[in-house]
Amino acid sequence: MATFHYIARDAQGAENRGKLEAGSRKQALAQLRARQLTPSRLDESAAAAAAATTAEQSGGFSFGPFGAAGGKKRFGREHALPFLRALMGLVTSGIQVADGVKLLAKRLSDPALRALAAALWDQLSQGRSLSQAMAANGAVFDDATVNLVQAGEATGRLGGVLERLVLDLEERGEIRSRLVAAMAYPALILAMAVVVILIFLFFLLPRIEALLASLQGNLPFATRLLIGLAHFLVSYYGLFFVLVVATGITIFWAWRRKPAGRLISDGWLLKVTGVGSFILANDILRLTQAFSLLLENGITTLPALAMTERTIQNQVFRAAFAEARGKIAEGAGISTALGGTGFFPPLVIDVISVGESTGNIVPSLKEVARDFRKRIDKQVGVFVSFVSIGALMLSAGFVALVAFGIISAVFQISSSLKAG
Repeated sequence: MATFHYIARDAQGAENRGKLEAGSRKQALAQLRARQLTPSRLDESAAAAAAATTAEQSGGFSFGPFGAAGGKKRFGREHALPFLRALMGLVTSGIQVADGVKLLAKRLSDPALRALAAALWDQLSQGRSLSQAMAANGAVFDDATVNLVQAGEATGRLGGVLERLVLDLEERGEIRSRLVAAMAYPALILAMAVVVILIFLFFLLPRIEALLASLQGNLPFATRLLIGLAHFLVSYYGLFFVLVVATGITIFWAWRRKPAGRLISDGWLLKVTGVGSFILANDILRLTQAFSLLLENGITTLPALAMTERTIQNQVFRAAFAEARGKIAEGAGISTALGGTGFFPPLVIDVISVGESTGNIVPSLKEVARDFRKRIDKQVGVFVSFVSIGALMLSAGFVALVAFGIISAVFQISSSLKAG
């Protein structure tokens, strides 16, 4: 028997510290679950840990080829929502988190989701919390999700946090689906236009050129322009141009991955008309949702602000928010500090100020989140309409140029035949 020291929370969120005797870490976890306690830390002596490691190497809980050690099934960010939805259903029905994850590792039909559940269970069985297990699988769960789950564990309200997370992820997925569905038609039009242009440039145009050359006729300007474009594309110059563009894009993305490059390029994006407002609205939506959820679940203002800061994607906005957080820590009001960043619209600051003055800022933050969700929906609609019209106009312009080149060449051939 080994002695385990634990830190855990009960269903009401109260912290419990103590020690217990158990034959293994799994037995210690089972004892805590039997007491309706959710462990955030579970430590044992070094000798017991070594013995447990030996036991795990010789046997224990196995998930077969889909387990974390097997590594035969890869999982990514797209698996976060279905897993959290499944886990939410179990947790809200009264099943303990660890038991729920273990059950999902056996019962989920998707092999990748089973592998994800197995990887999380591997962490949980070692005494780590769910948020720590998620942080160890950063390819699936982003920092915002991990921080919110950590807040739910700290307050004993994990079920409610999971419900909000699932709702937020579903809303983001709906926006992405709308964008993909709306872009399908413009993409099809552009693809058809490109096919028509390529057929003309590489099959029809060379034959027209050869025919006019045999008749000793002069090509019209539009036809000469298209022939020049075709020759450029198939020449070494065209290949060199493609390589230069590809190299430039590669260098740019490598530079953007660096902190300094990300900061500068994020600043550029904020200055682009339409793009900057969309990025800003998306970040404000995320931070108001996260901040309200953290405060609602008992996290105090400063820790909640620190967790909320990690949900901001644009680095320029994040730096300004960090500066505002420092001012709040020094005693400034939330609305005053956020207003000083210059990123929040005055009306938003007014709404937050009202909530701050009444001592209940959570409803104000939720109201701001609802407003920005509507703004994002409207911006997505405008963007889709703009792209659709632009794609149609671009396609029509190219096709018109090709048609004009063909008609001009046909008239030139006709004139040459009459002259002959």
